[in-house]
Amino acid sequence: MSGVTVLVVDDQPDGRAALRVLLERAGYQVVEAESGAEALSALGRRRVDCIVLDVRLPDMTGLEVSDRVKGNRATAAIPVLHVSALDASATDRSQALHRSADGYLVKPVDPDELLATVASLVRYYEARRTAERLAARLERLHQATLLMSAAPTLADLCQFAATGLVSIFGASSAVMVTRDGNGRIAQAAPNDLEPTVRPYPSARVLELAEAALHGDVTRAAAFRDLFGDTGTLALASAITTPRGELVGALVLTATDEHGDEALMLDHFAQALAVVLENQRLYAVEHQTALTLQRSMLPSVVPQTDELEVAVRYLAASDTVEIGGDFYEAVQLTDQVTMLAVGDVVGHSLYAATVMAELRHTLRAYATVGMSAPDILSRLGTMLRASHPGVTATLCIAEVDVRGELRVSNAGHVPPLVRADGVSSYVLGHGPLLGIASARPTPVVTVAFPAGSELLMVTDGLIERRGEDIDVGLERLRLLLQSHVGDAEALCDHVLQDLGTAHEVFDDVAIVAVRRRLAGDSGASTHGRTGRHPHADPLA
Repeated sequence: MSGVTVLVVDDQPDGRAALRVLLERAGYQVVEAESGAEALSALGRRRVDCIVLDVRLPDMTGLEVSDRVKGNRATAAIPVLHVSALDASATDRSQALHRSADGYLVKPVDPDELLATVASLVRYYEARRTAERLAARLERLHQATLLMSAAPTLADLCQFAATGLVSIFGASSAVMVTRDGNGRIAQAAPNDLEPTVRPYPSARVLELAEAALHGDVTRAAAFRDLFGDTGTLALASAITTPRGELVGALVLTATDEHGDEALMLDHFAQALAVVLENQRLYAVEHQTALTLQRSMLPSVVPQTDELEVAVRYLAASDTVEIGGDFYEAVQLTDQVTMLAVGDVVGHSLYAATVMAELRHTLRAYATVGMSAPDILSRLGTMLRASHPGVTATLCIAEVDVRGELRVSNAGHVPPLVRADGVSSYVLGHGPLLGIASARPTPVVTVAFPAGSELLMVTDGLIERRGEDIDVGLERLRLLLQSHVGDAEALCDHVLQDLGTAHEVFDDVAIVAVRRRLAGDSGASTHGRTGRHPHADPLA
């Protein structure tokens, strides 16, 4: 019974001495107390595995001490063995066992019976402590799994996993994972504020994972090098995905050796492997969705001797679903280019299908010479007839290189124009598409001289959770006011400052137009058409 501590409580020195000798010969460590108060104080200072308690004490009864022990959450599981004098009645013994005692012996106590009773109570206590410890670890495993499941990147996943290992085992830990040739390692210790995460050679990850898989102790030193002198390697577990792919390892330094660490570490590795596989599947689905989304957008945009046109599409960072944001750019005549930005409400394949239908119909109407207000009217009618209940916003801008910009806006974010060094929104709009209304969409005409810039966006770029949209609109206006560069640089500037620099909760579509200055040589560089780059925060 090495390592098991018994608290002997008896006001008689001879009685305590006799019990000490008997218990120490059996391998127990013994702590003595001569009163109830001293016994309770001892419990607050050190770990005790069993209490042998005399019923008659000078300051309180054994029952009162036992009740205090069982009433304290920290000590409630410690078994209490009452020892009483010869005059203890059956009623006394029954009362003690009913109240809080775990055993009851009558003096003079038979040594073998005492040792057998203590051993039985200690086994019960160890089993209960093991069950409680396992339950607590399973709860922490559950919490760690939930946190890992929410990790957006491989680095975040490693960080959350290392934090979870420390919370479960209370020991320094390392998590190493490789995916698509990129290795990461996260290390954490009990007193660290947060784990350290850094790149780690993928080949090294796989080497250590292989060693962990086969329990190769000859490579244990390689694991210990991860922690330096902070601890001795205790356990390592390989991470194998449900597809059977070896992708990493978990490593722990010395623990308290309760015996269930290896099984618990394997459970943790399995949970991490499932999260890794889900993250991989999410990445595949996300890329498939983006490919489908982008296939529905124009592959080229017009460039003329008079105009630079640049476009961007940024997918939302928190959803794999396809959105309804879109843009269009059509050169109608040598003097007029039509630009449009729209947004079908919702995120789904259905929303993307409606988006594609609207965009292609818009392009067809525009190329046959229909005016922007008529296009919006007919698109609204089509939407109500073919997709009742679906709404969309759409802004059409016609840039006339003779110095005029005509805007027809159906409930969309207003376009932003910088002319003669002043940035301002082109206000005035009609109803959303899909909503029956007798109010026509107005045409707002503004000057657009050489050097002017037009910026059209969807609301995902300017909206922030908990923030009024006017704040985002002003932020965008100030950005355009201070921008220096061509249309491509403007798109990059907008995304850097307002898109990828913040969490993107919705898709973003951007159209930037600059009317060239006289003598500008940009047309020969861009050619007649320009391909549109896409920005992807998950790439």
